[in-house]
Amino acid sequence: MPLKLRLPFWIATLAACAAAVAYVLTFAGITYYPVLFLLPVLIVVWLVVLQLWRRVPRRNLRSEIFGDIPRWMKGAAAGLLLFAFVNCLACLALNSFARPQRLTDGRTVLQQNRQVVRELPPAEFRYAEARQLRMLTGFFVCCFGLAALLVETCWIKNGPAMADRRI
Repeated sequence: MPLKLRLPFWIATLAACAAAVAYVLTFAGITYYPVLFLLPVLIVVWLVVLQLWRRVPRRNLRSEIFGDIPRWMKGAAAGLLLFAFVNCLACLALNSFARPQRLTDGRTVLQQNRQVVRELPPAEFRYAEARQLRMLTGFFVCCFGLAALLVETCWIKNGPAMADRRI
């Protein structure tokens, strides 16, 4: 795999792993906010991946000569999309479709459209924040994982990948 494909692949893979670690930490009530610095990385990686994808000739996508996209990659992509959807809905439902907020008077509440849904004790507020961060880190895992899969697909569907294929 050439460097122009290998570099975005490894950046996306390592960022997905970092987001997955932050995701798992939220189950212990630990909110690791420095994971939010992955957002600019996500934007850059997706811009690079889309540029790489645009360079794949469209006739190669359906051609039998070029490598087929393995079933596990298709299943992984579908699984990541399903995970992102279910994770988002589950986190929203656990937080009563509201956001944890700390008001100016020091109260910690779940707030929806400037209306207080309910007050939260400090421990429950910490878990509500963790669930909110879990929603974002789950989205990061999905997006970085899909970016890595797309880079691998670009490699399969470009000519250099044919060197090790049997016809």
